[in-house]
Amino acid sequence: MDAGNLVSDEIMIGIIREVLQSEKCTNGFILDGFPRTVPQAEALAKVLEERRIRLDRVINFQVSRAEIVKRLNGRRSCPKCQATFHTEFAPPQKSDICDRCGEKLVQRNDDKRDAIEMRLKVYEEQTSPLIQYYDQKGLLTHLDGAGPVDGVHQRLTKVLAPYRSV
Repeated sequence: MDAGNLVSDEIMIGIIREVLQSEKCTNGFILDGFPRTVPQAEALAKVLEERRIRLDRVINFQVSRAEIVKRLNGRRSCPKCQATFHTEFAPPQKSDICDRCGEKLVQRNDDKRDAIEMRLKVYEEQTSPLIQYYDQKGLLTHLDGAGPVDGVHQRLTKVLAPYRSV
């Protein structure tokens, strides 16, 4: 993962199967970043069918490559208290120092430029085919993922509103 590669399908499907059996998913769930390949999507469909769960919607966040690199490369986190920051969008008060506990912030290996480029290459090769896969099933919605978090959140909330549990 640190090198930008994906976790194996077997491991991911096992994790998803286990999570879907938990009480946390009784009233619905959102899978963020899964599936990442067509074989994972096919395996997910089988797991959902076994559990008699219907997949309501698949969201494709559309963001430029330059914006993705900027967002990921700027992320920083505190190894002590797990607080997260961004060099541009949510910078700490003191450069590279955690506001909460004073620890030196770090950049995850998978947020470094080389790993980001590898992640984008893997996305183009393995994940982007999901767009066609879910579009053919009538489940896909494209969503503009650019701009401030509040705006993206509002657009997402509007798309998901018909599927909210009561």
